[in-house]
Amino acid sequence: MGLFDIFKKKTHAEKISIKFRKLRDKSIINESKSMMHAMILSSPHDNSFLDENPSGEGLFGLVKSNPIPVYGIDNIPAYIDKLRYKYTSKSGTDTFNHLDYQRTIDQDTSEIGSQKPTSDPVASSVSSPNINGHIDVYNLFSIGGEKKAKIYINSYSLKTSNKIPEGFIHRDETPPERDSKALMELMKQMK
Repeated sequence: MGLFDIFKKKTHAEKISIKFRKLRDKSIINESKSMMHAMILSSPHDNSFLDENPSGEGLFGLVKSNPIPVYGIDNIPAYIDKLRYKYTSKSGTDTFNHLDYQRTIDQDTSEIGSQKPTSDPVASSVSSPNINGHIDVYNLFSIGGEKKAKIYINSYSLKTSNKIPEGFIHRDETPPERDSKALMELMKQMK
């Protein structure tokens, strides 16, 4: 970018992209210092500061032996906010939708595609011999309440992962003008 590019007029498409980037930025759930910080330090925990636990085994986030590192339970919403799934409408337009989540148990055998329960199911933590700290289990649901996956999260970590489980897309890798949360922010502003 040269000095005179600053004065160059933006195209309509560039202006739209900038607007949607601002809308998406406004809707992002940001990570904060965990209220669990002292408890994490005083308990067995993952202090690797890596996106994936070096002791993890198996598919990242999809098995309890390789859970997603998250810096405290209170930062789980910030992590899940990074996840998107691709939705293609009947007209062929792609959007990248955010997910809803619900805590569950390891023995949850509800099928992918099943509907989200109307009440919170029983939930409990699990453990894996290769992972320090408790592991929580969550079901992820589409905007329409359809189950997309069951994931495992270890919130006894000093870093929240930026890695995404297989089958999902990182929010930052999607076009802002096709991000469902940015589109929802735009609709709010139009009211």
